[in-house]
Amino acid sequence: MRALLITDTLSPSYGWGRYAIGLVRALRRQGLELRLLSPKALCEADDLQALPEHDTVTSFVSQTRRLTRLIAANAPAIRRALHDCDLVHCITEPYAIPAALVAGRKPLLVSLHGTYAVRPFTRWRERPWYELAYRRATRLLPVSHFTRSLLPARFQSQKTQVVPDCVEVERFSLAEPVPPPERPFLLTVGPLKRRKGQHVALEAFARVHAARPDVEYRLVGGIDDRQFLAAFRRRVAELGLERHVTLLGRVSEEALVRLYHQCSAMWLLPVNDDQQFEGFGLVYWEANACGRPVIGTYGSGAEDAIADGVNGFLVPPNDPAAAAAAALRLLDDPALADRLGQAGRQCVRPWDDSARLLLQHYRDVLHASVRSVC
Repeated sequence: MRALLITDTLSPSYGWGRYAIGLVRALRRQGLELRLLSPKALCEADDLQALPEHDTVTSFVSQTRRLTRLIAANAPAIRRALHDCDLVHCITEPYAIPAALVAGRKPLLVSLHGTYAVRPFTRWRERPWYELAYRRATRLLPVSHFTRSLLPARFQSQKTQVVPDCVEVERFSLAEPVPPPERPFLLTVGPLKRRKGQHVALEAFARVHAARPDVEYRLVGGIDDRQFLAAFRRRVAELGLERHVTLLGRVSEEALVRLYHQCSAMWLLPVNDDQQFEGFGLVYWEANACGRPVIGTYGSGAEDAIADGVNGFLVPPNDPAAAAAAALRLLDDPALADRLGQAGRQCVRPWDDSARLLLQHYRDVLHASVRSVC
């Protein structure tokens, strides 16, 4: 069996990138023979950059955002790469469109993450293209039951099966314990933008800080929305929290792991924003892999990542008071925080689990394809 995998930028700075890097590595460990298509010049994973059968496509995120341009730029490369492959798996949703047009009778599998899995069906220019791709797909593979629930009903059939996000668990272990921080802090990891809910966490932190002036709030992530950033900074100033809220931007992997281990809790409080939503929330399990408790919101993929009261807490979206109360429970009861964090280590699954599940899907669709030909 030989598979063609197609994805966007292989960078750990993006959720799509973290997902694809972990999954491709795990599939290779499981012995899958594969070809890889990605914007190769933007690949930040040295081991994947060096793969001999790694060719390039344009980046949907940064180069060919319009679907007609994405198709024209990449359909020929996908057709060429498919000639000696048995199936094609689009790890990033938009590439399913050019793949659907050139795959012929070969099985097509599509991972479905969040916004780009669902929002196109509300936009008349994009809807026909995604309708074509999803109908042509042999398997649709949402990363959470929440993402699956938001798909149009016609795509919630047996061919739609959840394959959850996982974690490169070994990356989050430390040879030696990190020293405790000078002050306890809450941590958010993710690009600064409205759907990630940093504005909700800020209002919650104001309540936390009023009860616990020793606590700080640190945020890791790139800037996706400069207007949102400006509004966020203005609100920090209005609340008088400039000395207690720190925007760290993008940090190295080593620094991120250290922050995970040192934080009192990691909270990400996503909100649905014009059909933009959090499909799973890989950062919850990354924090859990470091033994730290997490706080997320109902009405998002956090429902798949967090068992309320087991590895963290779930609170209603857009509810700073509830989020603050959950954070204060963890800050005021370190034994509870440690217990939930240790339980989190048992909840997270390594990428090899998803790889094995995907390999079974690959075998199933190939078997069905052979039977249909016969």
